[in-house]
Parts: sequence; structure tokens; C-alpha cells
Amino acid sequence: MGSGIAQNAVTSGFTVTLNDQRQEALDRAKANIEKALNREVEKGRMTAEDRDASLARLTCSATLDNAKDADLVIEAIIEDLYAGGKAVLESVSREWL
Repeated sequence: MGSGIAQNAVTSGFTVTLNDQRQEALDRAKANIEKALNREVEKGRMTAEDRDASLARLTCSATLDNAKDADLVIEAIIEDLYAGGKAVLESVSREWL
């Protein structure tokens, strides 16, 4: 689910940092996004230049360090309220608390 949100955001012009604690999950998500955007190019719904620009706006991170400077944090963690809330709180700068 998080990779779909990330894909929609980068194709809409937003800079996105996709986060997961597991590097293999990040690699899989990035590969799925690249595959989906390549399909869009093949079907003529997106130019190769737009695909490349979208992918340039996507970064992956196994830590939440980048989230402290984000304008928006979208939590798309497993359906575990404690885990989701904890992840969001860890990503917010201590200045806000």
C-alpha cells in the first residue's frame, strides 16, 4: 500500500522518501514502482522523461531521519495502531512535542 501512495505522489510532482525498516522491502517497493512506471511508458500514458523525473523524486530510507524535515508524513504501516502511532511519533521532531 505504501508503494502505491509513493508512486502516485512522485508522478504528481512530489518528492517522496519511502521508509521501511527492512531494506528488502524497500528494494521490492522501488522495483514495483519502476515496473509500473515502465508499463505506463510502454502503453503511451507517460513519457520516458516523465518516468525518469518521477523516479528521481523517489528516495528510500531504512531510518526515519528524513521524516523530521518532511512537510507531510503518511503512515501506511501494518494495521497495528501501536506500531503506526509509534512510527509517526518517532518521525516528528521533538520540538513539536
